[in-house]
Amino acid sequence: MRAIHSVNPNPQNLEETIEYNEILEWVNSLQPARVTRWGGMISTPDYVLQAVIKRSLVESCCPASIVKELIENAHERSWPQGLATLEPRQMNRRYYENCVAKRIPGKQAVVVMACENQHTGDDMVKEPGLVMIFAQSVEEI
Repeated sequence: MRAIHSVNPNPQNLEETIEYNEILEWVNSLQPARVTRWGGMISTPDYVLQAVIKRSLVESCCPASIVKELIENAHERSWPQGLATLEPRQMNRRYYENCVAKRIPGKQAVVVMACENQHTGDDMVKEPGLVMIFAQSVEEI
C-alpha cells in the first residue's frame, strides 16, 4: 500500500481509477447491440420491469457501484434533455441511432454508457449511462 501511495498519493483518485476500470471491463464484456425499431422503447418502465433488468445487470457482473444509478436512468424522468420526452426523442433520433449500445444479456434492453458515447452531446447521455428497454427490436451485432 505504501508503494501505491508513493506513486499516487491521493487514495480517492486511485479509488476512482479502479472503479472506472471496473466499469470499462464490464462494458467491454457486453455484446454490441443494434436497435432496429427505436419506436418500441419503453420510456416509463414499471418497478417489476426495472427489477428484472436490475437482476440481469447484477448477473452480468455490472459493478455494484453503478447498478442503482443505471436502474434510475432507465426511466425517462432521469434522462437528459435530448431524450426526456417523445418530441425531443423524435427530433434527435439520428443522434441516438449513432450511440454505442451494449445489450443487457438475455433482455430486450441496452446500456448506453457515457464512457463510450463522448461523441454525443451532454443532452443525449448521462453519467454513468442510460438503460433503454424495448418491447422488441434489440439485436446483437
